[in-house]
Amino acid sequence: MATAASSLSEAWAVDARHVGCFTGGKVAFCESSNLLGCLCDEELHLVDSSCKEPTRRVVQEGDGVLTFAIDHLGLNACTSHRSGLLRHFTLGEKIALARSWRGHEQVVADVSFDATGALVATGSVDRTAKVWDFQGYFCTHNFKGHAGIVSLARFHPAKLQLVTIADTEVRLWDLESSQCIGIMKDHLASISSMCFGRVKTQLFELVTGGRDQVVNVWNLQGKCSLVRSIPVFEHVEGVMAVPTRHLRQQCKEHTIFRGPFADWMRQEKEPPAFIIFTVGNKGAIRAWNPLDGKQVASHDSPHAAKGELRQIHCLDTAKGTKMVTIGEDLNFMMWSLPEFEVFSHIMGHNEEIVHVQLIPQIAWPQEQEVEDSTTKGSLVTADRFVCIANDEHPRVVSCEGFGAAMLRGHTDVVISCDVSVDGAWIATGGKDQVIKVWSASTCELACTCSGHAGDVTALSFSKRRPRTLRAASQQEQLPMLLVSVSQDKTMKVWEIPSAKELGKVLGTGTNVKKSKVTVLAHSKEVNDVLVAPNNKLMASGGQDKLVRIWKFPEGDLLGECKGHRRGIWCVAFSPIDQVVASASGDATVRLWNLKDFRAIRSFQGHSSAVLRVAFLSNGMQLMTSSVDGLLKLWHIRTAECAGTFEEHSSKVWCIDVCGNRMVSGGADSKICIWRDTTQEMEKQRQDEKADLALKDSRIALLVREGKVEAALTLALDLKRPGQMRQILLDHTMDVVGRKMFTGDGDKAEPESQRGQRKRNKAKRATPKAKENGVCAKDKEESTPIDLRRWVLSLNVEQLERLVELLEQWNSNRRMAPLAQMTFATLLLSVPASKLKALEGMNATCRAVLSYASRHMARVESLLQKTYLFDLILQGSSQGLATKDSDDATISAEALKRTMDVLLQGKDEDLEKKEDEFEETEDDAVDEDTGSEDEKDKDVATSGEAKRRRKQ
Repeated sequence: MATAASSLSEAWAVDARHVGCFTGGKVAFCESSNLLGCLCDEELHLVDSSCKEPTRRVVQEGDGVLTFAIDHLGLNACTSHRSGLLRHFTLGEKIALARSWRGHEQVVADVSFDATGALVATGSVDRTAKVWDFQGYFCTHNFKGHAGIVSLARFHPAKLQLVTIADTEVRLWDLESSQCIGIMKDHLASISSMCFGRVKTQLFELVTGGRDQVVNVWNLQGKCSLVRSIPVFEHVEGVMAVPTRHLRQQCKEHTIFRGPFADWMRQEKEPPAFIIFTVGNKGAIRAWNPLDGKQVASHDSPHAAKGELRQIHCLDTAKGTKMVTIGEDLNFMMWSLPEFEVFSHIMGHNEEIVHVQLIPQIAWPQEQEVEDSTTKGSLVTADRFVCIANDEHPRVVSCEGFGAAMLRGHTDVVISCDVSVDGAWIATGGKDQVIKVWSASTCELACTCSGHAGDVTALSFSKRRPRTLRAASQQEQLPMLLVSVSQDKTMKVWEIPSAKELGKVLGTGTNVKKSKVTVLAHSKEVNDVLVAPNNKLMASGGQDKLVRIWKFPEGDLLGECKGHRRGIWCVAFSPIDQVVASASGDATVRLWNLKDFRAIRSFQGHSSAVLRVAFLSNGMQLMTSSVDGLLKLWHIRTAECAGTFEEHSSKVWCIDVCGNRMVSGGADSKICIWRDTTQEMEKQRQDEKADLALKDSRIALLVREGKVEAALTLALDLKRPGQMRQILLDHTMDVVGRKMFTGDGDKAEPESQRGQRKRNKAKRATPKAKENGVCAKDKEESTPIDLRRWVLSLNVEQLERLVELLEQWNSNRRMAPLAQMTFATLLLSVPASKLKALEGMNATCRAVLSYASRHMARVESLLQKTYLFDLILQGSSQGLATKDSDDATISAEALKRTMDVLLQGKDEDLEKKEDEFEETEDDAVDEDTGSEDEKDKDVATSGEAKRRRKQ
């Protein structure tokens, strides 16, 4: 455990998060902008199909989006809301609301644009369909006649006509005559989807699919007759018409396209103008010939949830080479035609994320390796991870953009997974009681292991990482070992063919029917198993509250770790020490010594069961996740929590750490990619310190240059209350000092006495001050700060900041006098209209007055306590007067002086004598004559006056 403290992690930040973009409803694709629009929790999400993640959201707070339409350029969107309003949003870099208007009497069920984007059609629950001028936001047509809800409304691609669907009825409306020109009734159940198939340049046919397991093709000319009815023997959820001209040309020019569909394209002498594709509840994509109604090709669905499909859309209407399918699992699959291959997968929505694990990538150094080179020479990174989302198809997901590839082969929900130490192989297990091994690069099946009698709950490959490139190549020749545990309470060690042999059977896969070792691991179901980094031990944890240590691969029991009060959810080996960590349902994590199997640490801090625990790469810290939705970082030495990360809103079922990257997933369907930001934070702290020192030095420089008001403003802008306090204190002490030196402002004197005092002060000025031509008044006028002028120079934002600071100062007893002084200057200087405009000024004034009353009461109490000194002095015959007389006279005069001081009275006799003394002293200084006796007398008199002033 001897690792430098500087290598400890302190902070983690989310680099990317995936929360889904589709929860059901309408999906629309805009070819010109490569934009996929879909509904997610009553919000319109705009997904870039190239980067596979939502880029923008159309949201109206408090009014959910029910359906939408996007114009052909992808610049505008028309949305329908729960309030019954229609809204126009502009889809620029920033989403902006352009207009809202009332559409129908009831909720709008469908919205669509015409080919030009100038008209919008809406179908409503009120059984009407309307056409709107999208520029003027007024209704041009109102079509009535349907007996049910108008669920679909689409414009004719080439004519001013509108097709509407309600239940089993289809109507064709002419916009020029505002009449219904065709009624099509042939479906026996509700119609779920419709599309247009191009026959000629301006000639289109209508294709409708319903839940009566029939697809109908209609002629839109004349009386809108039925051309053909195709039985598909499944509930049709989506139909799509694709032109055949370009596909036929591709199949003839390129022989690489294989499959029934491509072969039919080559062999058909007179293919139809378009091909119909259908999806439904049977879990297959089917292609139909509209001329004879025969099935041309079929492909199994790659979607989870038993492959059920809900929608299909063409992404390239001119050529028909791309399409997208949306399944019951709410995921998007992008297909390429005519080869029927999935080239992209977008995760629309995931249920609970039950497992995530990073796929490591080892980069060996370029130079020729030597025998003693270690793993320090290799670089381990992770750009992808395996995600299990409570369905039968695990996903290999990219950390950049969340593009995914499916691992298709399990027949039931997958709940466990592990990745080989070199990142080449992925093992998965689930409720179908089988284990499958996949190639991480091609996502093809390599091996199947069967033998458990219960759900496979955990898997673990051997964990020893090769130290050299040569060792890695040699390891590929050796059989791989895989450990599995199950709800049947057993643990099995499987011997899988070598990587070289598995590479030969990719796609078809090989079967391993018998395990090498089988042991009864726990008395209850086993939750987790892990092989040690040195491949000598393995640890298992179960619902029987025990952590058991086994010899690998023999399966001999070495010891038990007892102490948890609930079942064990996860175990983890330290990468540097002989210790193992366990996470339990008792809300604790414990660290066990592998020598005596005793607990050496207990980490307590989670409020609920701890679901996962993982060591960081330095071996000195732990990362845990819990039912309370928190991730916690722990120091092993002190068992202290170094950080808590709140990103998930529900149970965090899984975490995995690889280097400075971490991935987490939980019951809130959120996947988070984390990055260790410790070095960045340290650098930021250093930069902030340097910046702080620079700003502080700038303020000090302004003070030295005499630009005190500028320094005060800068300190206010930079939020430096300490420096502001020091500047203001220096200013107030300077003013107080000058007042004490000059004697100004102590008493309200008559004008004649004030003038006489000024003349006396001028006479008493020192010779040096006279030579420099500086007097006390000049010093006062040359002060570098004028609070009134400074307050008036502040703008509104600075005034709000100053008022907030003064309110804080006023609540502090030590800072209250300074705050009161500055606040008084503020109120006396700034106009009331400007103060009224400050945010929260009324509340601030109330708070200041409340605290001011407390400060005033405290000062009055202190003043009352000072009377005690006068009483003590009078009682001991030591009054304020010092004249030589009997005790009675002294007491009377002392009492009179005390009352005068307390009542702020004026002792005119004393002032008169002081003035006479000052005139005598000035005459003595000017004449500079007199005997020594007179000088001694003057000195004595001067001392007497000073004593009087002090008293």
